[in-house]
Amino acid sequence: MIRPLIATDRAPLHEALVTCGAFSEEEVVVALEVLDDGLKGGLDGDYPHLVFEKDGVVLGYVAVGRTPMTEATWHLYWICVHPAAQGMGAGQALQAAAEAFVAEHGGERIVLETSGRPDYERTRRFYLAADYTECGRITDFYKPGDDCVTYVKRVG
Repeated sequence: MIRPLIATDRAPLHEALVTCGAFSEEEVVVALEVLDDGLKGGLDGDYPHLVFEKDGVVLGYVAVGRTPMTEATWHLYWICVHPAAQGMGAGQALQAAAEAFVAEHGGERIVLETSGRPDYERTRRFYLAADYTECGRITDFYKPGDDCVTYVKRVG
């Protein structure tokens, strides 16, 4: 089930961010700050969050937001699925729900950025499989050897 974020989701989503192994401590701190902003603003705020829940267990989330100074572009800021639910379609369900949400709110495209490190290959394949197009790469953006890879998808 995909639903809006609620306050009791914070702890299981914190666990998912830590246990998925994809994010540094600093990234987890930032993700939680964005999550807290999402709780404050709800679906009408700057960072709408959608949560994946199965059998009463919160297993992942996605955070999107309008891109400032654009008419119809949104950013996908975070997507995370607990390792226990990876490979079971949770990520695809969250991605599809985010795309539908953006389109329903007048968005025409979603932009996202991810790491170019080898350990992010699975993540990049995930976006390509969801029909995102790589549209840019900034070498050594995050740190030496860690490029920023940008993707875009038209949704509206």
